[in-house]
Amino acid sequence: LPYIRLIPKVTAVAGEDLHLKCPVAGYPIEEIHWERNGRELPDDIRQKVQPDGSLIISPVQKTDDSGVYTCWARNKQGHSARRSGEVTVIVPPKLNPFHTAALSLNVGDRASLTCSVVKGDQPLTISWRKDGRVVDASQRMSVTQVDQYNSILVIDSLSSEHTGNYSCVVRNQAAEVQTSQALLVNVPPIIEPFSFQDGLAEGMRTRTVCGVSRGDAPLTLRWLKDGEPLPLSLGVNVTSLDQYSSLLSIPSLSASHSGDYTCVATNPAAEVKFTASLMVKGNVCLSLSCPSDPSSIISTYVPINKSPTILQNPLI
Repeated sequence: LPYIRLIPKVTAVAGEDLHLKCPVAGYPIEEIHWERNGRELPDDIRQKVQPDGSLIISPVQKTDDSGVYTCWARNKQGHSARRSGEVTVIVPPKLNPFHTAALSLNVGDRASLTCSVVKGDQPLTISWRKDGRVVDASQRMSVTQVDQYNSILVIDSLSSEHTGNYSCVVRNQAAEVQTSQALLVNVPPIIEPFSFQDGLAEGMRTRTVCGVSRGDAPLTLRWLKDGEPLPLSLGVNVTSLDQYSSLLSIPSLSASHSGDYTCVATNPAAEVKFTASLMVKGNVCLSLSCPSDPSSIISTYVPINKSPTILQNPLI
């Protein structure tokens, strides 16, 4: 006689295929039929009974396919057996994707990411990860569970350590899904202090380097004199040493070179400046027999109503 073993309870995932076998014994079996909630199958193009008597539903749907399934088998002598089992269809989580794949903010800014579950059966668990690791309070972030479907991650003050890939991970009995967003925290430039040497006189030469010790690329460096772009007629050379440093050189100093020189460093986070003063001492010669080399004569101070002090060959 035909005999059907116990059909275990089945949990199916909505959107996937469901394959049900009728565990029949007592061959030869003439035919196998299926019912759902008392209605003979197939009653939908998604349902197919295979030659071996198994039932395939592709894809399975929660509303239409949950229920009690019964298979019954009959042999040539007309003897039959039947057995029922329950099928539960659960819906996997579906997340509302983040608005952008990458987010670019600056040090000190505030950032927040909202994770919303738009579909999926309970119970749901929502968690956050940074670069694959679970977010914790030591990273100066906070997570607020708004309700069973929404979670918000907040960073009150961004630092360079917050750069990374953030993922919202949602899990239920059906599946685990996630949505991710890259966060780039731009660090403002920091200019290393620089200066010009003392005792510079007309005819001498000088140079100084503006170097950026910290700050994200892309980075641009430029120079100003007294708050204005360097005049071409000034005879000042600017050379880029690398993407983080710029050399300013003056091959022959004159009184017109005196002033405040400012290095301006700019990146997506900020524009910063550093200024150094250059003082060029002028040559004073009241004698008709002045040396042909002006660099050998220097006057540092001429009191009012007094004769100037003439220093010949003061430099070694």
